[in-house]
Amino acid sequence: MKKKVASIIGVSLYISALAAQDTLFVSPRGAGTLFSREEPGSVEGLCPKLASISGPARSVVVYFEKGLYELKEPLLITAKEKNPSIDTLTFQGSSSGVAVLSGGRRVFGWKPADKGIMKAELPVGVDFRQLYVNDRMEIRARIPNRTNEDDYSPYNRVVGFDEQRQTVLIAREEWDGWNDQDGIEMVINHHWYQSRFRIDSVFMKGDQVEILPVIPTRKHLFQLTYAQMLASGKPYYFENSLAFVDQPREWFFQKDNATLYYCPENTANVREIPVTYPLLDKVLKIAGEEEAPIENVYVKNLKFGFTNWLVPSREGIIGTQGVQGRGYPGDWENGILEVEFARNIRIHHCHFVGAGDNGVVFTKGVKESEIAFSHFDQISANAIVIDTYRKGLQPKSFLCEKNRITDNLIENVGMHYTNGMGLIVSYVAKTIIRNNEIRNGRYTGMQIGNHFGDNISVMRDNVIKKNNIHRVMLLHDDGGAIYTLSLQPGTQIRENWMHDFGRSDWADNFPVNGVFLDNNSGYIRVQDNVFTDLDTVDRIKEQCAGNATTRDNILVNNNSQDPEIKATAGYRGEVGIIVNDVDVK
Repeated sequence: MKKKVASIIGVSLYISALAAQDTLFVSPRGAGTLFSREEPGSVEGLCPKLASISGPARSVVVYFEKGLYELKEPLLITAKEKNPSIDTLTFQGSSSGVAVLSGGRRVFGWKPADKGIMKAELPVGVDFRQLYVNDRMEIRARIPNRTNEDDYSPYNRVVGFDEQRQTVLIAREEWDGWNDQDGIEMVINHHWYQSRFRIDSVFMKGDQVEILPVIPTRKHLFQLTYAQMLASGKPYYFENSLAFVDQPREWFFQKDNATLYYCPENTANVREIPVTYPLLDKVLKIAGEEEAPIENVYVKNLKFGFTNWLVPSREGIIGTQGVQGRGYPGDWENGILEVEFARNIRIHHCHFVGAGDNGVVFTKGVKESEIAFSHFDQISANAIVIDTYRKGLQPKSFLCEKNRITDNLIENVGMHYTNGMGLIVSYVAKTIIRNNEIRNGRYTGMQIGNHFGDNISVMRDNVIKKNNIHRVMLLHDDGGAIYTLSLQPGTQIRENWMHDFGRSDWADNFPVNGVFLDNNSGYIRVQDNVFTDLDTVDRIKEQCAGNATTRDNILVNNNSQDPEIKATAGYRGEVGIIVNDVDVK
């Protein structure tokens, strides 16, 4: 095959360039103050060390030796750390092994519980919503048990919603009177929404059970009075009870006594395999100011992962597409790596795994930056988010423009919040999204634009080209491989290959599409795209709901099976960590 994820290949990474630059060495066991090869420093001491650099401006490389770095707090790079004495700042991983910057903690001290379940005591006060075994996201215990890894089925179906009493009705035989209902979450999928909430009260009503959600999710759930969101038959399940741990890969964390319960596939080796729970909300943040953006930060060859996001545990979440929650501010969302008010940030050959929320987030005012040749995997919500995407039209200084997302492999997204995507980019201009592969998602592959109304804004001239998008829309409806909203003159969707997906048996009755030009999409050119093996899916759909209209979109030559487009779609070369046997001398 011409494409593969690069884990071990014989390529030397920038070694010769390092000799001409100031290099700080960091080690998992480092304790030195010099940050030299002989006396490397610790990751905790890195930011103070950078802040202490003075003198003439020069390039500085921070070299992370191979190994696991369990961060006590996120790395924060501001104008204090990226000071005027540092022209270009590079974070670079080892070339002889993988350097892992982790927001999580390994689990040790396993003991047998019963029925094949193991348990371990964790520090008091921790809480989390994901668990990873060998980097794979395991199943937060649920009922009915998950047996299908594509659509996470089977599900029960809601009998109905009582909008006056603001309750959810289910069949009596689907409620077993569990005594720990305070921690149980009910999860409902409706169209492009996923709703998660804890339970306030339960009432028996003959052959039905009436469930009252907690506030504030109760309020936000019963605002969904459109599009038959509250019709009967919506798929649902219950999650997060020790009583639900009854099959391999399921786990439950009992917060009051800080005990983790896990049913491994093989109890004999659970003590030897890496089991990780998330702790920090983010691993690295690069934060400039609106009037003084940070410039010239490069991040190369590093593995980042295992982040937490507890807003849904505290507040619940009634989430529309891209896990945009109703009723709480957008800045409650997190990424493993976050950037704001910055220029020329380059993220190359990195591996992002185990996101409690999103992978990489450019929040606002990020320009002329790039995410390339990186691998995103095991993502709870969205792999890549660009812009303050829940806040509508923003000041022009918040615009993210002239950014590039190229040659990445993005897979296994929406793994916890199933309406997550490979990419969601909103208030953007002159953004290039090309030669990425997006696969294995339960909802839309990528979204360009948001609900900005019928307004011409600074959003324009985006290029979505030569992407390979497949095995998406595995659960939800009202989406597609490429989904657009809002007027964006000059935007082009060209030479993409969209293939091998269809409508889930658990989807609602709204459209599933290849390219979906939804409400207010306008002035977009869709040309020379290839659609292959789409099962009961519209190749291209323009839709208007209510007063929202589409206008002046151009559709040209989207009916071929051009072999050259298929062959050139997707990432070029190698993605992810590059490792060989050569180390920095």
